[in-house]
Amino acid sequence: MRTSFAFVTALLVSLALLQACANPEAKQASRQAAQAEADAKDDATCREKGLSPGTEAYDACRNNLAQARTDEASAQERRRLEFQKTLGAGTSDYTGR
Repeated sequence: MRTSFAFVTALLVSLALLQACANPEAKQASRQAAQAEADAKDDATCREKGLSPGTEAYDACRNNLAQARTDEASAQERRRLEFQKTLGAGTSDYTGR
């Protein structure tokens, strides 16, 4: 009984470690899919405003949307780090990684 419990525990820990080392190709594919989705959404947003691809106004629209997304991601990361500090998970040299 004790041996089977140890085996199951070791198996669960091993599976958790494997999950932590997830397939880098899958992560890359996921990032690329998210980027393609954001590009399509930005294109649609700018076209709905009556802007045509290849014009300066369209390019400015796309750049503004990309910058807004970057700003939001940065703000979200700052909030996450502050939350970690609030929980006491960090130390003075906590980097959030």
